[in-house]
Amino acid sequence: MKNNISKINYNLKNIFLMIFIMSMCTVASLGFRHLNMSETNIVMIYLLGILLYSYMAEGYLYSFAASIFAVLLYNFFFTEPYYTLQVYNPDYPIIFLVMFVVGSLTSMLTIRVKIERQMVIDREKNISSLYNITKLLLNVRSVGELAELSAAELSELFNASILVRFFDSSGKELLKVTKGEDIFKEDIEQTASTEAYESGNSCGRDTALFSAAKSYYSPVLSLNGSLGVIGVSPKNTESLTDTQHTLIDVISRQIAVVLERERIYEKQQRAQLEIQKERMRADILRSISHDFRTPLAGIMGMSSTALDNYEILDDDLKRNFLQNIYEDADWLNELVENILQTTQFEEGRIKLNIKEEAAEEIITEAVIHVRKHAKNNKIYVKIPDEIIFAKVDGVLIRQVLVNLLNNAINYSNAGSEITVSLFRKDNKVIFEVSDNGTGISEEEIPHIFERYYKRKGKNNTNRKGMGLGLSLCKSIIEAHNGKISIRNNKPTGTIVSFYVFSGEESI
Repeated sequence: MKNNISKINYNLKNIFLMIFIMSMCTVASLGFRHLNMSETNIVMIYLLGILLYSYMAEGYLYSFAASIFAVLLYNFFFTEPYYTLQVYNPDYPIIFLVMFVVGSLTSMLTIRVKIERQMVIDREKNISSLYNITKLLLNVRSVGELAELSAAELSELFNASILVRFFDSSGKELLKVTKGEDIFKEDIEQTASTEAYESGNSCGRDTALFSAAKSYYSPVLSLNGSLGVIGVSPKNTESLTDTQHTLIDVISRQIAVVLERERIYEKQQRAQLEIQKERMRADILRSISHDFRTPLAGIMGMSSTALDNYEILDDDLKRNFLQNIYEDADWLNELVENILQTTQFEEGRIKLNIKEEAAEEIITEAVIHVRKHAKNNKIYVKIPDEIIFAKVDGVLIRQVLVNLLNNAINYSNAGSEITVSLFRKDNKVIFEVSDNGTGISEEEIPHIFERYYKRKGKNNTNRKGMGLGLSLCKSIIEAHNGKISIRNNKPTGTIVSFYVFSGEESI
């Protein structure tokens, strides 16, 4: 209906324009006749009107009509007998024929020049648009950005609603982006879109397949097959031109090139990640083999010695053997626990058991656990009089404190003091573990929480560790939306502090 009304308006516009121009030519010619000018000048006036009308109107049919109309007006007003369509002079029919042929030919040439000029303008515009879109597409950094940019640029270029659908290698829809009016939810539109992807042929509007659809669908094709589909639904009722169809297909292939590049890049990234994981697994196995060897050798050696000489060993020596075996086994247990938890955090399998915990109880449990092998180190606890509750996973926060306390013990001299402090600031519950040991160099501070990083300072035990303790602490605290940091204590030693949240807003 809208298309018919628009066509009627277009026809009326051209008819009124023809009447107006021919009327002006007639008025001017009447003036020339009043000035006793020759009929040749009057013919030239009408030819000029036909030429002007052909330039302003569009279509050969209107130009032919203007030529006929001009001949009729010339006959009616300027040939004897005047104001009739009769002709007495036998020369006039030849003049009419020449006037009609010349008017028709000049109007045809004018229209052709106008069409070719418009084609050149459109071609330059399309080339410029294609260049700009290609330049923008080459700078995208993800498939999502590619889809958003393609939809926005195509919508602006064609003044149309745009659909962009990308699929993965298995044929599953990867993402879908629409720009403008979302008319693509209709059944016929979805069917045409899917058919364009699956068949690799253009479908929908202006095509033989699903021609009833409102949109034109062009597949995004690469050498490896179809990667997606582009849908274009013009906002006006006119059909897309052949040039526009060609431009859409060319842009679709440019999008396919970029999409294929992004897929290759993602595959390379996944391959690189797998290589890094394999290297990490190999490093873990080497570290486990190396770090487990010393305590296991000690356990086996002391157990073998105790078994072989059980009858001759006194009770104090047996107790000493058992104590050493327990300490080595306890160290191995903590190392295995750190490895397991680190692996679970890497794979995203850790589920926090968040509930309201008394921070004092968490500190007490951690201190009791490490005091068994604190030797001559003195551990102090500073907590406020009020009871402070934190919204945390109590087991994991206890593990953090145990790791920090063990680090403080291992990197402090015998008899040194270690202090665990607790205080609250706004909605943050802050824990601090400080010692007066050897401290840490400024060069090491940025790397201290990196996985498998081992401190260069003097270790108070014979066990080097795998460099997982502080890395695991950071992962646990960040999982609680908190933050952990380290700084040097004055005059000597180290302070490690972290915070979690209290109340409902913590997680």
